Amino acid sequence: MHSKTVGIVGLGSIGTEIARLSKAFSMKVIAIRRSTKKLANARNVDVLLPLDGLNQLLTQSDFIILSLPLTNETHGLIGEKQLKIMKSSAYLINVSRGAIIDEQALIETLENNQIAGAGLDVFATEPLPAESKLWQLKNVIITSHISGVMTDYLTKTTIVFCENLRRYLAGQKLLNIVDKKAGY
Repeated sequence: MHSKTVGIVGLGSIGTEIARLSKAFSMKVIAIRRSTKKLANARNVDVLLPLDGLNQLLTQSDFIILSLPLTNETHGLIGEKQLKIMKSSAYLINVSRGAIIDEQALIETLENNQIAGAGLDVFATEPLPAESKLWQLKNVIITSHISGVMTDYLTKTTIVFCENLRRYLAGQKLLNIVDKKAGY
């Protein structure tokens, strides 16, 4: 992975950690953050783009990692057009939500070896139906959607809950508030 380029679509907490780990492997990091309106800076990111920079990210990246929420804006974000402009040596990795990718377009792209492969942790329909062609493709790695499971998960969530309870009782702003308008 040394000197390869990783494109991270969605620079939230997961995307930020992916950027940090990518830098540990001396990778170039290009990222997109929805709230970025123009070219900007972020820690462990070489180039931070607004959402309209998606094509630039796709054409320059050796690995494209999707780590963004599913919203009206991101539903079907990666379709036939986006898959066609990726490098033929690129890998698409989705750890966010399945409906962000047009699965039929992805299947056709993979069958025709237009990209090197895909690592998929999520699907439009879960569990992935047994008849899905994704199961048969040799250039696809399928994992179960449990990447967030860790041995101390309950301890960490309890700590956040207790901190939010303390903040609530003190009339302070809570951690990890969901923006219902944004959808996450």
